[in-house]
Amino acid sequence: MRNRIIAYSFNQNYVLIFVFTFLLLIAFQQTLKAQQDVKKRLFTEVDNLLTQAKGEQADILSPENYNKAVEKYDEASTDFDNGKNISKKLTEISDLLGAAIDNAKLGQVTFSHLLVARDEAIEANAIEFAKVNFEKAEELFNDATKTLEKGNVNKAKEKSIRSEQLFREAELLAIKVSIIGNVKRLLIEAEEKKVSKLAPITIKRAQDLLNEAESILQSDRTAKSDAKEKAELAEYEVNHATYFANQINTFKKEELNWEKLYLEHEKYFAQVLNELGFTPTFESGFENPTRTAIKAIASLKNQNKELASEITKLDQKIEKIEEEKNDLQNELANVKEKEAGLRTKLTLEEKRQEKFKKIESLFSASEAKVIREGDQIKIRLLGLNFASGKSVIDPEYFGMLTKLQRAIRIFPDYHLTIEGHTDNKGDSRSNQSLSLRRARSVMSYLIANMGLTESQISAIGYGESQPIASNETEQSRAQNRRIDVILQPPSN
Repeated sequence: MRNRIIAYSFNQNYVLIFVFTFLLLIAFQQTLKAQQDVKKRLFTEVDNLLTQAKGEQADILSPENYNKAVEKYDEASTDFDNGKNISKKLTEISDLLGAAIDNAKLGQVTFSHLLVARDEAIEANAIEFAKVNFEKAEELFNDATKTLEKGNVNKAKEKSIRSEQLFREAELLAIKVSIIGNVKRLLIEAEEKKVSKLAPITIKRAQDLLNEAESILQSDRTAKSDAKEKAELAEYEVNHATYFANQINTFKKEELNWEKLYLEHEKYFAQVLNELGFTPTFESGFENPTRTAIKAIASLKNQNKELASEITKLDQKIEKIEEEKNDLQNELANVKEKEAGLRTKLTLEEKRQEKFKKIESLFSASEAKVIREGDQIKIRLLGLNFASGKSVIDPEYFGMLTKLQRAIRIFPDYHLTIEGHTDNKGDSRSNQSLSLRRARSVMSYLIANMGLTESQISAIGYGESQPIASNETEQSRAQNRRIDVILQPPSN
């Protein structure tokens, strides 16, 4: 009996300890959440300034002030976690970021030509193909920005001139090595394979295009885009000629291969016309089927234009109906508020939640993921992809961007920030520049199609600095290559 009493007492104590520990854990979690909320509120102003500074490229145009601000930001974060007073440091961070933003704006004017030269050198992959020139230019650029930070504008301009020259030289060298150099290598390989004997017309076209590219670079060093275009066409023609040569060698081995070639081309062409709703015949060659295809494509283009026009009109009608519906709902809410003393009035949070769900409903799962972070809304454009190393938006994504415009109109007074992100493949500076160009492409598209002003929208390139996946697989890297559209409520 005594043993039973002891055992019962032990079990009772064990239960009490468990309950007490569980309650302590809940209290700790609530305290930690409250502390995180306080930290977020305290850092809101400097976080906004940090975002603005990044958008103004203060990290490269005012590096000393920006880096000091980031360093003090980390110190303030640690001090807060350790229970120290951080009000003084937050003021210092705000002052440093304010100075960095002012210097960056001045730098954008003072170094306007230099910044263009630097971006174009990075785009030409001068970091890899003209490393020595690029690093010298970058060193002079950093020296010029630090001189500007000290207030010596004239001296900064003098230093920027040489830096711009080196960036231009690096860009030109990179074009020659990466584009023309590759074409020359392909032409040598083609000559070794005696491609010119089997495809002389095409190989001559390649050589002529290469000569034109070299001539452009020698006569006008600023016309690099024209030279690059010629060189890329030349590369295409070399590969084209090599393909011809391989095919001709195959056909020489057996006469029946010529008939097989025609039949194969007819099969591919027939597949295209079948998709357009036609069954072609080739008893007179490809001329008649080609005309049919052209007419069908022209008809589809006209239909697309008409459909686009109808969609625009329907969107306008829907928006008008939504506005009328909202007006009626507001009137009804006002009546009920007077009659029932605010019993049926929707709270601000409920309205925001409703609008958030409305934005979510606009996109499919493959097009975008909509994330709410407090009052801020993030639209992650999963379905918007760019060609490797490019920042041009392909027309196939215009439909999805139209949905984005409708989403933005749901919060018309919100500020927009377009964030560009890349994976960690390649040089970090190239990735930062590429992410900024892609963000600016989306910003330019929205400005052009929505009539926004530059005060309503900004673009930031984060490069590889903010991954959302590991970067260890192609799938995870694809997640990191993204455009995020941030809708931020106005600060009152």
